Amino acid sequence: MIACLVLGIVLALGLPAGAQQVAEEELRSADREIEFENYSGPYERIDTAEEIKAIGFLLAESLGQDGRTGSFLSKYRILRALDPREQGKFDADILSIEAEARVDHIDNVRRILAGYLEGAFAYSAADARLLARFATVYNAVYRGDLGYFGQRYKAVVMSLLTRQNAGIATRYYEWPGATRLLIPLTTGAAEGRLGSLSTTELTEKEVIEEMRRQPDMGLEERKDMVELKEREIEEKQAGIEEAQKELAEEKAELEEREAEAAAAPAEEKARAQEEVARQEEEVRRAEAEVAEKQAEVAAKEAEVAEERGGIIADEKAREIAGEGTGGAAAGAFALADQLYFLKARPRERSGSISGTLSILDPGPPTVKLTSPVEYVRGRAFYFFKDTLLVVAQETSAGGPAHLLLLNPLTLEPVKRSAEEVYADSFVLIQGGAIYAVLKSGNDFRLGRFDENLKLAARSPMAVDRDSSLALFADRVYASSASRNILALDAQDLSQKAEVR
Repeated sequence: MIACLVLGIVLALGLPAGAQQVAEEELRSADREIEFENYSGPYERIDTAEEIKAIGFLLAESLGQDGRTGSFLSKYRILRALDPREQGKFDADILSIEAEARVDHIDNVRRILAGYLEGAFAYSAADARLLARFATVYNAVYRGDLGYFGQRYKAVVMSLLTRQNAGIATRYYEWPGATRLLIPLTTGAAEGRLGSLSTTELTEKEVIEEMRRQPDMGLEERKDMVELKEREIEEKQAGIEEAQKELAEEKAELEEREAEAAAAPAEEKARAQEEVARQEEEVRRAEAEVAEKQAEVAAKEAEVAEERGGIIADEKAREIAGEGTGGAAAGAFALADQLYFLKARPRERSGSISGTLSILDPGPPTVKLTSPVEYVRGRAFYFFKDTLLVVAQETSAGGPAHLLLLNPLTLEPVKRSAEEVYADSFVLIQGGAIYAVLKSGNDFRLGRFDENLKLAARSPMAVDRDSSLALFADRVYASSASRNILALDAQDLSQKAEVR
């Protein structure tokens, strides 16, 4: 439960309020199965996900005032621990949950952390959520392990930690006054730089092992992290190319100075040679820096290759397991033996309906768990292979809608369409294909998605956003923007006929 003052501060700053954005992530230790224990009783007040995330933005803003500490209502603090004199270890930003804090769910810790990463380093919302998830796993894995942290972090960081507060406990009632989440910073961490946080440290071997203990082996999160690392490599490579260009210019200038020194009169030769020696040292230093950056990129590429190999191996292992009776039985249990219920909200002013999807225990009726995806559109969800398919908004009721595939046991998103779909779109499933209406600028088009929610085809002509859809033989039927009936090729969605 978060302080009631949050809403007023959020509105004053003009920050958006909306729905939940981050799903709970199950954690397991190397020795025993564990998971974050969250408060589950009644609340006097429930703050929205965006209000909670805004705390992180406020921490980033307050840190910017002196560059060393930031705070929010004496409940949360950011401690920036930097020491450029010590080399070979990490600086850190530390999120401290103070004794007066009332945060009692790991989702909300992640929201605060994600908001901070967006505000302090200009990470995108998706990257910030991903990093926050890995950071909480990382800090849970090494909770209280000063030996490990001492090997990785500078003395200025370690001076702010004790065995009782380093990292994060798995029980919510142990967080206030005893939680200092470490955010490992790279050299040159700055706003807008993808490599500000050490993704290498956050995906250390024990962290990946924790992710692999999840029912889905954390495959989607691990893939997203690999993709982030690949973008980091691109960023580093661009920096190397710029440095190489500057180095070439310095070498050209050095050649000119060497020629000038050789031709200088005797009385000026000593000074000219000193200038040449100084510039030669600058060139050697620049060459060493370029070589170091190239080595960093090579190491990161090897790291990505190894992680991709691990992901592929785990995917194959799951496929093999799924081919046996055990996998089939698990899928049958997930989809047939669970009671799913979509609880609708009152209609919005636009007439649209959204709701929350839950798994119920039928007798006596109780809610076993509720999906973190709060705004499932309409009154329908679909069983699709071994997942649940929904049209949903993850940021707010007015935010962009996407197709989502949910884990049938946890109701957490495992895949989402990159394209925005019309929130109230009719959904048609045929075999492994999914048809839905896409937003396309000011128009709407029909899209065909594959089983991984990748867009396979888009209609070249606009369609009515509220169109129903029908499939017969090799054609799919939809209403045009002028509400005529379109007959489209079921594969490429090209127009075959129009009925007025």
